[in-house]
Amino acid sequence: MNKYYLTIVLTCQIISQENDSQVSDSLLSEPNKQIQSLADSSKDQRPLPDIRNINKKADKLELGDPFFELKTSINTLTKQMDSLKQVISVYEKGKGAMPTIDEELLNLIKIPQLRHRIELQNGTIVNGEIINEDELGIIIQTSIGQLSIERDRIVEIIEDISPTAKVELVNEPFINAYPDKEEITGSIKNIGSKRADFVRVIVNLWSPTTELIHQDSVFISGENQKYYTGIQSDTALDPGATSKFRLVIPLSEEDDISYRTYQIRWEVYK
Repeated sequence: MNKYYLTIVLTCQIISQENDSQVSDSLLSEPNKQIQSLADSSKDQRPLPDIRNINKKADKLELGDPFFELKTSINTLTKQMDSLKQVISVYEKGKGAMPTIDEELLNLIKIPQLRHRIELQNGTIVNGEIINEDELGIIIQTSIGQLSIERDRIVEIIEDISPTAKVELVNEPFINAYPDKEEITGSIKNIGSKRADFVRVIVNLWSPTTELIHQDSVFISGENQKYYTGIQSDTALDPGATSKFRLVIPLSEEDDISYRTYQIRWEVYK
C-alpha cells in the first residue's frame, strides 16, 4: 500500500516539473519573438526630418531696401505718366496752347455778379444781375443761367451789393506853391459801408507835356485800429468818417508843374 502511494507522488512530481519546464520555455521563446519582430521592423522606418533652427534675433532690413515690393507699382505709374504725356502732346498740336488760369480760362467762365435781389409773389427770392429790363419784365443772369421774369410777378427789386469801403476826396485839395516846394492839404471821406485800413493819398505832379515830374504819398491820421495779426495803426477810416491830410513835395527850379492828379489807396483787413 505504501509503495502504491509513493509511486503516485513521484509521478505527480515528475508531471509538474515537465509542465514548469514547458511554461518557462514558452515564456523565454515569446520575448525572443518580440525582439526579432522589432529588429525586423526597424528596417522599414524612415529617417526623422532635420531640426529647424529658430533664430532668436529678428532679421533687419538693410538701409534702402523697401518693406514692400514696389517694382509693379512704379511700372504702372510710369506707363500712366507716358500716356498722359501723349495726351498733352496731342492736345498741344491739335488745339494749341493750354489757356492760362489767370486770363484766358477765367474769361471763358463767366460768373455773374449777384448784385440784385428779386422777390416774387410766391415768396421765391432770385439773386443775380439784371442784364435787360423793359415794361413787360426783366432778364436776369444767375449762377444757373438766364431767367426771364414777368413784371407782374415781381414784388420788389433790391440792389444787393456786398459791404465794401470806398474813400473819395471831399473837395479839391488846396495847394500852397513855394519856389522850392508845394504844400497840398485836403480832406477825404469813406462813403462805403465797411472800414478802410491803411488809407493813403497819392499825388502826381505833371508837366505841360504830360510828363510825370514827381510822385509822393502820405498816410492819413485816422482811427487807431488793432488787427488780428497784432499790428496796430492809426490809418483806418470808419464808414462815414472823414480825415484831413497834408503832403509837402520838394521841387527844383527846373520843375514846371502844370497840373496834379490824385489817387486814394486803401486795404481791408480784420
